[in-house]
Amino acid sequence: MTVHEDRLHAEVDRELDQIRSSCEGLATRSGLLITATGIAVPIVAARLTITTVNKLQPVLAGALLALGIATLLGILTLLPSLTTGPRASSLQLWMSIGSSPRTSSLLYDAKVALVKGGALRVAVMQAFFRLQALTTVTALALGLWYSARK
Repeated sequence: MTVHEDRLHAEVDRELDQIRSSCEGLATRSGLLITATGIAVPIVAARLTITTVNKLQPVLAGALLALGIATLLGILTLLPSLTTGPRASSLQLWMSIGSSPRTSSLLYDAKVALVKGGALRVAVMQAFFRLQALTTVTALALGLWYSARK
């Protein structure tokens, strides 16, 4: 493997680490929002009485709906995982071939495919997380507004 190829592999490895860190950060923040949703649900639900369940007010219904949507978006944010590398069968095949420019090229191509897939995964997680944050804030605002009116 040439110095140039070493640098290419090192750069792809750096990008994979960066993608992994981004996904972990988003997962942590999404988990915190799921916790906030879990705290908000009892607060909003405590406002319900047997008589108000039958005639649920629009603001409270909106808050509960937003909390449900936020929880679903949090789950979608955390659901798919990242692939960590080429398949074991591919690595075994490449090892049996031995170190060559061809195996180096195959490994590099596999890493680049992982970077592309990881970048797409980060974009999807960011979109779900932003929607989750927006619906959580909406639910909390509606819940506080409902509580202040009572």
